Amino acid sequence: MSKDCHHGRQHIRHHHHHMGVAEGLSAQHVKKLQAVMFLSVFYLFLQAFGGFYSGSLALWADAGHKLADIGAIALALAASWFANLSSSPQKTFGFYRLEILAALINSVGLMVASTFIFWEALQRLLEPGHGHVHGHIMVGVAGIGLLINVASAIILYPSRTFNLNVKGALLHVMTDIANSFGEMLAAGTILWFGWTWADALIGIAIGVMVFINAGRVLGEALNILMEASPPRLSVPHIQDFILRHPGVQDVHDLHVWTITTGKEALLAHVQVDEAYFHDETAKALEHELREAFDLCHITVQLEPPGFEEAVLPF
Repeated sequence: MSKDCHHGRQHIRHHHHHMGVAEGLSAQHVKKLQAVMFLSVFYLFLQAFGGFYSGSLALWADAGHKLADIGAIALALAASWFANLSSSPQKTFGFYRLEILAALINSVGLMVASTFIFWEALQRLLEPGHGHVHGHIMVGVAGIGLLINVASAIILYPSRTFNLNVKGALLHVMTDIANSFGEMLAAGTILWFGWTWADALIGIAIGVMVFINAGRVLGEALNILMEASPPRLSVPHIQDFILRHPGVQDVHDLHVWTITTGKEALLAHVQVDEAYFHDETAKALEHELREAFDLCHITVQLEPPGFEEAVLPF
């Protein structure tokens, strides 16, 4: 708590910080991502081998997507390491936003991969029967990939709500599962009917799913970088909550934003009756806001009756 003078009138600012030392991914999340990356690297080499010997463009395309998965996980792990660095006078919130930047890059990578899938599908539809595909090798590699991707999803699924990059990695894996099913279906169709255009249709379906899922993660990341209010929180509801507190006359300059996944902050200027213009009011407001809305970083600035300050454009 500190007391400042502004325009000749006193106001009280109560600043409460719950984040402590910067923390990135937990040790458990790091181990899970490392395990999934190991499985992904193994399958990448298997896909490259299978694509070369089977002549399957689907396996080659999926190998490119798997390479993007590995890069995304590596980026998430690197962002976690940076997030553990201490804050500085220039970066007062530390390096938390690197996680969000990593998620943004991951999602853009997925959208680029989906565009590539659409392009490959178009080429196959325009040139049916182009190239020979060994369906037996294709279905075998896709079957192994399905098992690896399901194992990766099982590893990541319990932690999907705790970190945006874990969620992004899970979306990559879920896409890979669909890819494996599609490759097996295409291989079966080629083996039974010789319909090589099946790869194109399945590629389009996979591309649509990839694009939609990536768009969702991209939207979340952009909202955080734009410091939009978190979707789970209603600013008008928070304002009403503060106004119902005894002694509160007005609330202004109310801002709610996300620092990084699971770390949301609030800043509010609260005008109160003279009798409530003291530390205990600020402490009570902060405690109630933290308990009601699960906020980790709260700054409440109390102002006395009739206090006026310069109008800000935001």
